[in-house]
Amino acid sequence: MKTRTAGIAIAVVLVGVGIWAYYLSGPEEQPGQIQASEIKWYGFEDGTALARKENKKILVDVYTDWCVWCKKLDKEVYTNAAVGQHMSAHFIAVKLNAESQKSITFEGTSMSEASLASSMGVTGYPTIIFLDPESKPITRISGYMEPKEFTSVLRYVGEDQYKSTSFDEFRKAAAE
Repeated sequence: MKTRTAGIAIAVVLVGVGIWAYYLSGPEEQPGQIQASEIKWYGFEDGTALARKENKKILVDVYTDWCVWCKKLDKEVYTNAAVGQHMSAHFIAVKLNAESQKSITFEGTSMSEASLASSMGVTGYPTIIFLDPESKPITRISGYMEPKEFTSVLRYVGEDQYKSTSFDEFRKAAAE
């Protein structure tokens, strides 16, 4: 009986390790994918300074190290060619660790990355915050999105459609 229980426990551990390894592995090469490294990611201070200089909007990916959906976003969405194209054209990409105590300066105030995420209303992960070139908020979205839907959001914000139409109207027009 003890041998059978030990065998089951070992099998469960091996399956768990396999699933964990799958989520940590790099993206499989498929048509329409890019390497995540092709998107240039910046820290918050460098990214906001560059956005101001280049007059580009800022996409802030707020994540945690333990967040499975954040890893899935990195692996399956940021490697999508259409996502990469829209991000490069319209945004400076910034990563912000919502649990980091690393000190940054935002609008003349020194704070931790965790404090900044909290002050921006982040309560779940992943959260994507869109800022204008002057670091003023445009909108934020929480949770994981498939590449096609995420590309629509990037177009909506990146092409300034949010200034004149609702997202529902934008999606409806895009589907026609």
